[in-house]
Amino acid sequence: MKIKNWIILALTFSLTISIPVISQTNEIGLFLGGSLFHGDVGYKNAEYSILNTKPVIGLNFKRNLNYHFGLLFSFNKSTIQANDNVSSDAFNINRNINFRSKINELALVLEFNFQPYLSRDPDHNTTSFIFAGISKFYFNPQSEYDGRWYNLQPLTTEGQGSDLYPGREIYNLNGWAIPIGVGYKVNIYNYITLAFNIGWRMTWIDYIDDVSMTYVEESILNQTASELANQSNNNLPSKFQRGNPYNNDKYGFIGISILYSIKDRNNGCDNIVY
Repeated sequence: MKIKNWIILALTFSLTISIPVISQTNEIGLFLGGSLFHGDVGYKNAEYSILNTKPVIGLNFKRNLNYHFGLLFSFNKSTIQANDNVSSDAFNINRNINFRSKINELALVLEFNFQPYLSRDPDHNTTSFIFAGISKFYFNPQSEYDGRWYNLQPLTTEGQGSDLYPGREIYNLNGWAIPIGVGYKVNIYNYITLAFNIGWRMTWIDYIDDVSMTYVEESILNQTASELANQSNNNLPSKFQRGNPYNNDKYGFIGISILYSIKDRNNGCDNIVY
């Protein structure tokens, strides 16, 4: 978690050094778009994750520190999903696992504009940008079997919590991530800005899709867990590869933010610096 602490420190430092020298402006808005997922289940390549997209809705509050930097606080709500049966990879097709999970996320990111930008400044009303920060997210993987959806974490499909696999702890249904992404924003009318962006969340968790390591003995699973752990048409031995424990799962969002600029008490932006 050292990376998380460094990001929080950097965001705090950026805010601290900016407050004395500028007149900040605030923006509030709505984010609408689609979800992305890249993990063990489904397509091998992240670029195909958009084929499994589900709607995203988010609330944004942004503190513009100057023409180039802003702090964005957001709450996003969505669902992510993936299915092995649409993969082009033979291993995934044979494994035949599907999953979905709700995602609730709180995020704080530092945004950098490549060109000077302020929504109510007609001379600086369009720019591309990048962002990075820290987020806390909550998830709950489910899988469909015989027309019914099951919560997977309590079933411990990879032997989590079993004495036979002491290194496999039952995973938490929340975690930390690093949001990174790019975008383009333009002022379309007075104080209204449209911001197009795509961003990935780099997590420290490999169980967002409930798949990470190997199959386990059926004897340590109940019937439901056994059927969901192995949805292939083959009798696979314990310790046979089920997932890739060396790559953590990633999720992301792509969409548009509609932002409204709130005029500050100084009634202007003359003392906002570049």
